[in-house]
This record gives sequence, C-alpha cells and structure tokens, in this order.
Amino acid sequence: MRDLFLSTAIKFGLFAIVAILIPVFAPAYALQQVAIAIAYAIAILGLNLLMGYAGQICLAQGTLFGVGAYVTAILNATYGVSPLATLPVAAAVSAAVGLVIGLPALRLQGLQLAIVTFGIAAAFPQLLLKLGSLTGGVSGLPVDAPETPGLMTDIPELWLYLISLACAGVGALLVFQILSGDTGRALRAQRDNPQIAQALGVNLTRARLWAFSISSALAGLGGAVFAIVSGFISPESFLAILSINIVIGSIVGGVTSIVGAFVGGLFMVFVPSWASDINLSLGNLIYGLALIFIMMVARNGITGFIEKWLSMIFRRAAG
Repeated sequence: MRDLFLSTAIKFGLFAIVAILIPVFAPAYALQQVAIAIAYAIAILGLNLLMGYAGQICLAQGTLFGVGAYVTAILNATYGVSPLATLPVAAAVSAAVGLVIGLPALRLQGLQLAIVTFGIAAAFPQLLLKLGSLTGGVSGLPVDAPETPGLMTDIPELWLYLISLACAGVGALLVFQILSGDTGRALRAQRDNPQIAQALGVNLTRARLWAFSISSALAGLGGAVFAIVSGFISPESFLAILSINIVIGSIVGGVTSIVGAFVGGLFMVFVPSWASDINLSLGNLIYGLALIFIMMVARNGITGFIEKWLSMIFRRAAG
C-alpha cells in the first residue's frame, strides 16, 4: 500500500511539473497542439472508466466526442452563447446520448457490443451531413475564441491551454472520486464477475448505464474543449477512425490509469505527426511499428510500465 501511494504521488507530481513547464518551453503552435491532446485525453479518461473499470467495450467514443463539439459549435455559432458557457451543456447532452448508446450494453457484451457501437461511429459523419441546416454540413461551423484575459492577450494559446487543463482536472477529479467510492467498487466487481457482483447486491443495469453516462459526459466535455481550441469543426473531424484512435490512446497510455489518459492524448496528437516528419511516405509504417513496440515492451500501457519500474525501485530501496 505504501509503495502504491508513493507511486501514485510521484506520477501526479511529475504530471503537475510537466503541465507547468510546457507553457514555458513550448512555442505557441505546439501549446495549441497540447491543448488539443488534452481534449482527446478527457475523452480517453471517460473510456478508461468504461473499458478499464466497468469492462464495457465502446467504439463510439469519437461520436460522443463529436456530439459535445457540435453542441458547443451550434450554441455558439447559431445562438451566440459564450463558448465556455456551453461546456456543461455539451457534457450533459453527450451523457444523455451515451445513455441511449449504453442500452444495448444491458444485453450485448464483447464483440457484439463493439460492432454495434462502431456502427454508430460509422454512421455519425453521414448524420452530420444530413442535418446540414443545423450542423453546417460539409462547410462545418466556426467557434468563437473565448475572451482572453488581459495578461494573456499576446498569447491566446496559453489561455486555451489553461482552459483545456482546467477541464481535464475536473474530469480527472470526477473519475478519481468515482473510483475511490462505492460506485468504483461496484464497477470493478461487475467487470470481474457479473454473477457474483449481482449476488452481492450490485445493480448491474444501474452500474453499466452509470458508467456509459459518465464516460459519455467526459467525451462530450473533451469534444467541447476540442471545438473551442480548434475554432472550427466539420464532419471530417469525427470520422469512425477517431473512435479507433481514442481506443488506441487508452491502451497505449494505460486503460486503468488516470494519468495514462493524458499520455494517450499526447500519443494521439504527436506520434503520427512525428512519424510523418521522419518519412512522409512511410509515416503509417513507422506509426504501426511504434504501436507494436509499445505493446511488446509495455503490455499494460506506458503508465503501467512506469509503475512496474517504480515499484521495483521502491522494493530495492526498502530492501
């Protein structure tokens, strides 16, 4: 227990130090890219709760991410609502949509649920095009930049970064509180053995729908942050491959790790770009090899790999 506490404290301490140092050394463009990575990380955080702790597979996280983004864009572009004021609305609408998507989870499991949710992800961009009068269709929708405080007028990217970091902090705190309480124990119990969990009094229906709802709310919050940081969205931003990339980010970072969600978000944004910079024609090959290497070396994700080495260090130091 002591080793686990120290390991967790060190991870969060390192994360805080990195979050503070990024604005100091990163140029404006890179800072905006980090803000986008954090937006993805919020969606990954929700997927970690659903997949890592509730044991439910969802390949529609990109769709819920897009729902949040479009709620923000529509409220801002059509009704003139302040972008920051749309954040809780985007999370709430996405949570409601997630409840509907979660209904099949009451009867389907494993690959069947994965196929159903991926079908939703595949249909979402076409739905956006069909609802062009509301969503802007192919032309997309602009999103106004939030009013920048006076001290940051010359560096609006810093303000966007702080907004994304604040939303991620709220999401991480929410997930931590859930996992630390009775709800977290119920989720883990029904993940490990639904029959025994039900015999012990866990309401499987409520637990699964609760997990889908919270996961979806986080995805919607991440999508809203993405819309604000990007300043423009279109259906091309929410193709089915986005849901796959979010799953990849979750697994690479660590599917049962809060900090791992942020590692996964950074991986989603920067590794494909770096792979293309190394060799444009072989970018996908390099990216694929990087995924294979990470999974061979760190089967529990990058944060799981770090935890393993930290625990070894603590044991040797104690010995």
